[in-house]
Amino acid sequence: MITDLLVNITKHVLKPKHRVLTDKEKGKLLKKYNIEEKQLPRLSRKDAISRYHGLEKGQVVKVTYSGDITESHVTYRCIW
Repeated sequence: MITDLLVNITKHVLKPKHRVLTDKEKGKLLKKYNIEEKQLPRLSRKDAISRYHGLEKGQVVKVTYSGDITESHVTYRCIW
């Protein structure tokens, strides 16, 4: 919808940074942790970030959380 484009959600102060991994990076990640794609936490294609980036099923996103009090940490999510 057009109303979804009124605000750039990636710039919101409370939204963690999302970066889409390339297929090569995805392969390295799965190999490094010896896991399958289905073992990653999921992120819906209907999620606002997924729609913003135009993500497709099977793509992996690196999510970096940072805070003033706590250290930053990284998680990975697979689009489903």
